[in-house]
Amino acid sequence: MIINSPVGRFPFTVTSVLLKNRTVVLEGRMGTWPATLEASPRDVAEAATRLSPGLIGLGVMVVAAVAGLGVLIGSARTAGD
Repeated sequence: MIINSPVGRFPFTVTSVLLKNRTVVLEGRMGTWPATLEASPRDVAEAATRLSPGLIGLGVMVVAAVAGLGVLIGSARTAGD
């Protein structure tokens, strides 16, 4: 990701993603500085309203594919036990 700010453009590298008290927390580095991004459910909902319908559809398909893959992996592990 790139962070654009009044003082310049900085790459943001995510090192971890956490869920703390219903808040999504991305920890990482912005350029050379440690940085944290926190997004509440309201923040995520507001950002989603700004997405185009095509991007929302793509996001839904990705979530469905990941969930489906998880089910397949889980059933394969269960069958192998």
